[in-house]
Amino acid sequence: MAALGVDKVFRFVQFVSNKESRGWIAPEEFNIAAEISQITAYSKREAVFLVSKQVLNDMRPFMKNSATLTPAAGIITYPTDMRHFISGWYVTGEESITEYTQGEWRLAHGSTIVPPTAAYPACVQRENGLEVSPATVNVEMEYLAAPIAPEWDYTVVSGRPVYNPAGSTVDFGFDEILFLEIAMLVLANVGINLGMENIAQYGMAFNKQG
Repeated sequence: MAALGVDKVFRFVQFVSNKESRGWIAPEEFNIAAEISQITAYSKREAVFLVSKQVLNDMRPFMKNSATLTPAAGIITYPTDMRHFISGWYVTGEESITEYTQGEWRLAHGSTIVPPTAAYPACVQRENGLEVSPATVNVEMEYLAAPIAPEWDYTVVSGRPVYNPAGSTVDFGFDEILFLEIAMLVLANVGINLGMENIAQYGMAFNKQG
């Protein structure tokens, strides 16, 4: 997978804006629109995950594995960039950790037949972290990371902004395959509302110009 470059989207937005006689989109305006657009695309796919617990292919760039995490009083602190927990496992033995709801957690710990054990560990999500049982073994987890705001960074040359990839530039978190969808969202957020058919036509013309 290749990350969707923020400069490619920026140049395309300027290209479409010029064709639509809307004028120049300032970098600051573009960056705000880009952040909102990425959040919109992320939220749409996040909703599917919350209902089905299925990670759509488009969300795979946001899937991460944590470092080894050590519980403190049975609580694993969430990674700072975590948005949603997917799965966890004990590092020693690699036993998969079964996630329980709050109600299931209480019932499991009151059970004399199938309580959580080292062979069948369990966890429950808390506000301050992931509670694991048994609570004495290091854990790793897979999770969906929160999106980082894209930023088109630039320097000013002869009075005009010039792309600066070595500065604070941040590409979109999504794969390049979502180029047209993200571009359409950005354009809408700067006041240029076009259908996907028109965006696709502009996309072909944009690619031809190189």
